[in-house]
Amino acid sequence: MSAWHVGLPTEALSAEDRVIAFNAAELASARAANVATALGFHDAMAADLDRAGEVHVHLPTYRGLGLVPVLAWLAARLAAGGAAVSWYAAKQQGPDSIRKLLEGAGWRLERDRSGRLVRLSGRPPAEPERPAPRRFIALLGHRQVELAADFGVFSPERIDDGTAVLLDVGLRHAPVDRVADIGVGYAPLAIGLVLAGVARSAVASDVDCIALWLAAENARACGVPLALACTPDPAAVAPAPLTVCNVPTHIDRHETERFMAALADRARTGHLLAVVHASLEGRYTRHLLGHGLRVRRHEGPVHVVLEACPR
Repeated sequence: MSAWHVGLPTEALSAEDRVIAFNAAELASARAANVATALGFHDAMAADLDRAGEVHVHLPTYRGLGLVPVLAWLAARLAAGGAAVSWYAAKQQGPDSIRKLLEGAGWRLERDRSGRLVRLSGRPPAEPERPAPRRFIALLGHRQVELAADFGVFSPERIDDGTAVLLDVGLRHAPVDRVADIGVGYAPLAIGLVLAGVARSAVASDVDCIALWLAAENARACGVPLALACTPDPAAVAPAPLTVCNVPTHIDRHETERFMAALADRARTGHLLAVVHASLEGRYTRHLLGHGLRVRRHEGPVHVVLEACPR
């Protein structure tokens, strides 16, 4: 029997399984397993999907209970009539709180163990209305917009300082047909640059499929053309004359070298604007100089934007 897995299970997948991934690593693993379907969460939220006789929800860590109603809505859409839905959570994720939340929404659940995880099993109630993410008002250049930002994404209540500095520098760039936003998050940069007329459209990537879902929601609400890719590789994003990036500084040395080499490749055919904390400026400047680029700096209060282009 075919089954939907929301999140990647710990056990092996079969060729009949269908997977909705929460991040790029899960998506790559599902595709490597040659499952029947492998989708990012952002694509699944917008698609009209076939229903299955089983649905398994593997709760992601560090997302909080706020995501549970969204996953309940998605599970109800995926479950065929009479199909069982199983929820899997580690003890530290609070399975009793998850059960209480779901039962308050009309679920009736049985609890047992599945290896090291707690499993809550039952049938969904009638398909509920999709819950809305939390939103906040932001000023992007001279445009005030409402942005959805929730479920553990970075900086959910305001535009973070690095992104604000990068947007300020980007708004002074000459107009281009397209901007690429590497590590788009919920898309304030891409949206701000398009709304200001710096770019007519945007392409973007992120490793977090939930962030990509919010980015798509925000772009649609603001009327911004935005194409999205779930990938850790900047080279996988379509070429653009301007690339912006809030550089991820939490990845290891080898990942950083690959990431910066891919950003440098993008800068060889256009402009790159990359923001880092001021304390890390020297390290990332050396990466770009080492790839034969010319680098200028734009200093903010605590961040520096590195502008790179061919010499």
